[in-house]
Amino acid sequence: MADVCPNVFDYLDWRGDLTLDQSPLCEADGVVLTRFAYIPFEYFARPITGAPVKIRDIARAALADGTLDEQERWKLRDKELLEKMADSARFADMEAGWHVSRLDEQVQTQFSAVTVLLGDGRTFLAYRGTDNTVVGWKEDLNMSYLCPIPGQQMAVEYANAIAEKAPGRLVLGGHSKGGNLAVYAGAFCDRAVQDRIDAVYNYDGPGFFDDILARDGFDRIADRIRTFVPQFSVVGMLLNHPEGHTVVHSTERGLTQHDTYSWEMLGPRFVSLETVTGGSRFVDSTIKDWIADMTPEQFEQFADTIYTLLTGTNMDTMHEMRENWFSTAVSFIRSVVGMEENTRSAALETLKLLAKSAALEVKEEAMEALGV
Repeated sequence: MADVCPNVFDYLDWRGDLTLDQSPLCEADGVVLTRFAYIPFEYFARPITGAPVKIRDIARAALADGTLDEQERWKLRDKELLEKMADSARFADMEAGWHVSRLDEQVQTQFSAVTVLLGDGRTFLAYRGTDNTVVGWKEDLNMSYLCPIPGQQMAVEYANAIAEKAPGRLVLGGHSKGGNLAVYAGAFCDRAVQDRIDAVYNYDGPGFFDDILARDGFDRIADRIRTFVPQFSVVGMLLNHPEGHTVVHSTERGLTQHDTYSWEMLGPRFVSLETVTGGSRFVDSTIKDWIADMTPEQFEQFADTIYTLLTGTNMDTMHEMRENWFSTAVSFIRSVVGMEENTRSAALETLKLLAKSAALEVKEEAMEALGV
């Protein structure tokens, strides 16, 4: 069972009565706003695709809409987040709008972003991460061998478009894939837009290939990127980063540490650690070596095979697969049996990799409990 430690909700209770004029924007606010991007605005009866309106008013309309209760994000505490934001002096009068959401299975792209006017003269562009759709996870796989992916190009276009509508300084941010999109947009938006960026918050988002990092845009933005990863990070340790990172203590285990609601807070900051765990380093080095040994064509074939496996379950989201785990497992087994030998071997190696990393995590937790 996860330990009971202060998290982002406790931060909202503690710091929610202070405006940005009284206490400046911090890393905790960044994670609130990037999590805000996951709220399913595309299903709202009153879309926020136009000019920004107060978060208090957005929440009032959304919380009265009972049809949203069937949306997965509403079940994962995002409804509670919106409630607390609307009840706080810090976020209630901020204005949110210009939301976009695109899901295109043909080009395997899931892109969503929302803009928040902070009220201190700055504008926060929040990019949504993987939303648990099968298409969203395929796009994450695409990041391992393609750059730019369509979502990254859309992120740049969004930054340039919002900069025309909102004068003043800018802050970009995102969690998971959204963190990668925020960094990419910050690096490759128009130079005049880039010069207006104060910071880019990347919460456990994957990195980039070295040839992308070598471009001028990254040099100019690198010292403004703030990257945070949990102690067992897989997504955030993928590929390479031009910046350092802060390791955050999570109260969850393994891959579920990716959820920012599990990240421990101390006042306006995260509880930080010196390094990620051995299991995380193992996954990081192994995956990088594995990808390095594959040609782009080989990895593309593997990614397409995994995508075929997922779509073969006839389920649209990872949540549905978890809820129907037995049917999912049967579908996977049947599909793996029918794979070509090379692809089947790669799929089985992935399972072995995750099993080894899980074993390392259990060992480290046991040693920590024993004080070794």
